[in-house]
Amino acid sequence: MTQHVPPTMREPKGDHNRRLSLGMDPEAFAAAAGITPEQLRAYELTSPDQDFDLDVADRVGWALERLEANPPSSQKVQN
Repeated sequence: MTQHVPPTMREPKGDHNRRLSLGMDPEAFAAAAGITPEQLRAYELTSPDQDFDLDVADRVGWALERLEANPPSSQKVQN
């Protein structure tokens, strides 16, 4: 498992790409992170020059780390 990135250092677009690589739809990922799909969408659509909800960012980060350590069956690896 990687070291947890503090919410102030998170990158919403990068987290969006990490969620996509897990093969999870927004609703399933939001549930796993303990946030609403609307909160997830608002977070993932944040521009680099905008502020975002730090609690949402922290929950997304923890969920990504947990799911990447034990990937869901939706993640398909192709070589």
